[in-house]
Amino acid sequence: MPTMPMKKYLLISMLSFPLMASAWNVSTEPSPKGALIEEYTGIHCPNCPDGHKVAAMLSTLHPDQVYPVAIHAGYYAQPGRDEPDFRTQVGEALNDYFEVSFYPAGIVNRRSYKEQTVLGRSYWGAACRQSIRETSPVNLWSSASYDPATRLLTVEVEGYLTSGMEDPRLNLYLLQSEILGPQSGGLLGNDYPHRHALRARLTDNDLGDAVEVKTQGEYFSRSFEYTLPEEITGVATDPVNMELVAFVTEGEGEVCAVSECRPDTSDLPQTFGAGYVAPPLFITKNYAFDFFEVVLENHGGEALTSADFDIQINSKPYECRWEGEIPGHTNEIVKIPLNGALKDTYDEESTSYVIRLTKVNGKEVEASSLRGTIQEVAEYPAEMIVKIKTDNDASDNTWRILDEDGNVVYDFGPYPDGVVTEAEEHVELEPGKIYCLEIFDCWGDGIINPLGNVKLLNNDGKQLVQYKEVREYGLRQFFRALDISSVDDLSAATEVVKEEIFDLTGAALSEPVSGVYLLRSTYSDGSIKVEKRYNP
Repeated sequence: MPTMPMKKYLLISMLSFPLMASAWNVSTEPSPKGALIEEYTGIHCPNCPDGHKVAAMLSTLHPDQVYPVAIHAGYYAQPGRDEPDFRTQVGEALNDYFEVSFYPAGIVNRRSYKEQTVLGRSYWGAACRQSIRETSPVNLWSSASYDPATRLLTVEVEGYLTSGMEDPRLNLYLLQSEILGPQSGGLLGNDYPHRHALRARLTDNDLGDAVEVKTQGEYFSRSFEYTLPEEITGVATDPVNMELVAFVTEGEGEVCAVSECRPDTSDLPQTFGAGYVAPPLFITKNYAFDFFEVVLENHGGEALTSADFDIQINSKPYECRWEGEIPGHTNEIVKIPLNGALKDTYDEESTSYVIRLTKVNGKEVEASSLRGTIQEVAEYPAEMIVKIKTDNDASDNTWRILDEDGNVVYDFGPYPDGVVTEAEEHVELEPGKIYCLEIFDCWGDGIINPLGNVKLLNNDGKQLVQYKEVREYGLRQFFRALDISSVDDLSAATEVVKEEIFDLTGAALSEPVSGVYLLRSTYSDGSIKVEKRYNP
C-alpha cells in the first residue's frame, strides 16, 4: 500500500537506548491484547449510526479494552456541496488496502474472524472478545500534553516487549469527537455528533513505523510533536475534544496492543455535552425493577454528578434524579430510582412508560425520550429448577436471579469456556416477592456457539418456560414467586410441545438459515406463536 504524504506538522524522535526500569511508565507484566475497532463509515451511509452505537456500547461495557476509531472513507464519505469532509489520506488508503466494500464495516485488530477481516457490525463484539482473550507480546503506555499558545501537541509513547516480535510497528492516530455535521439515518439534520473520527496519522507510514527492538524484555520510546492546524480538510480542530490512539502491529498484520490518551486541556474552556441511550438490556416484555436504567453519556470534559428525568408511568408524571460521578469523555450505565412508582402496575395487562432526560448538572439538555409498554409479570413457583445449557463462550455470560432492587439472589456458574456445559440449579425464593431471571452476554453476540438455552422447571420436573435462543446481549424475565402449595400446574399453558422453522416464503426448513427466518411454536394448550428470528 502506498504511503500518503502528510503536512509537515510532525517532528519525531526515537529513544532506543537502555534506561533503568524504574524510569519507565510502561508495565512489564504480560497483559491482554486490547481491541481496536477501525470502523469504516460515511456521512451518507444510512446504517452507519447503528454501527456507531454498536462500537460505543462495546467501549462502554469494556473501558480500557475496546477502542473505536471512525474512519470516514469510501463512496458514502464523499461530501456534497457545502458538506464537511471528514476523509483523510490515511483513511482512504486503508479503505483501499483492506478492500472495504460495504458500510458500516469494522476491522477488529486487523485480524480474521470467521475467515473474514472486514466484518459487519453484528460480529464486532465476538471479534473483540477473540483478541482480548489473548496475551499481548507488547505493552504500551502513552501520554499527551498541549500548549494553547503555540498549538503544539506533544505525545510520549513507551513500549515493553513481554515476548519477542518479528516486525513490530508503531502507529499513532489523532482522533476528534463532538464534530457536528450531517449524517444519513442520524435524524439530527446537520447536528449529528461525530465521535472518535480519524483526523490525522502522526507516524510516518500508513501501516506503522518500524520499531528497532524485537527481543523479549526490551523497551522502546518515541516522542511526537505536532502543531495542531486550525482545520483539517476544512473541518475545524478542537484540542478539547482530541484524543490519541497508539497501537503496535506485527508487520502489516495484527494489532497486538493499544493505548489511548488525551492531552490535558483543563486550562481551556471545556465543552459540556451529555446524552443518554438505552442500555444493552432494556425493557422488553415485562419489567419490575424499582429503577430504570440508561447509559448516561458524558461528551464533555466536566464530570457529570447529577441527572434529572421526567418519568411518566401510565401518563402519571414523576420527577426522578440520579446522583453520582461520571468523568469527562466516558459513559456509564446508571440507575434512575423510581421509589416505588412502578410497583402498582406489575399485574396490569399493559403499562406505558416514558423516560426523558431534562437536566444534567443542573443544566437543561435536549434529548429524545425512551418509551414503550410493559406487560404483567409472570408467575413461577418459589421453589424451582433452572436448567442451563451454555455455549463454548460461557465466560461471556452471567446467569442470575435478582430482586426488585437489582441485588443478586442467585449467581449461577461460572461455567468453563471451550465446552458446552449443561447445569441444573435449584432455587428457593421467598413467596410473594418479585424477581428477575437475567441472562447477559457482555459481548452482544448471544449464546449461539452452539445454540444454548435456559429452562425453568417445577420440582416435579415439569417445564414452565424455555428460552431456546438467547441473542445479542441477552434477556430478562420478571416474575412473582408463588408458594408451591398454591400452584396447581403452571406448566400446562406455557410448555412448548412443537417447534417448526420456515423461511420468509413459508417453505419449511430443517434448521435456521442465515438471516431472517420464522419460528412457529405450538404450546400444550393448543396456542400457536410465530416469531421472526435472526441467525447471523
